[in-house]
Amino acid sequence: MERTHCTADAKHIRHFLDCCEGNWHQCVYVRCVSCKTPGYCRQPDFLYHPDPEGKPCILPMRDARLLFARLPEPTECAGALTMEQFTSLYRPYLEKEGLLEAPCLPEALLRLQEAACYDW
Repeated sequence: MERTHCTADAKHIRHFLDCCEGNWHQCVYVRCVSCKTPGYCRQPDFLYHPDPEGKPCILPMRDARLLFARLPEPTECAGALTMEQFTSLYRPYLEKEGLLEAPCLPEALLRLQEAACYDW
């Protein structure tokens, strides 16, 4: 069955689009080539762009497929990393947030960022 709606929260999607100025070419493509939870997430790859505080703001590729007219390709993005490279780059942040032990880092990071959108 084909998905017809985004799984990320609308406020988070707006935050992501603000960070990259609506242009996925300015984002970094992250490939999850060694998924620890196969079957848990249907498309573990994601785009990220640093937010104004330098934290990674992510958008799962499953949602990017629905939001953009063209599917983002790693070679057309500002850069491309593997999940291991991304984790190494943001290790201090991920440790501070307690995300390194998450079964699926992209999903855990997305949920953390969605919750921050509602920090009233």
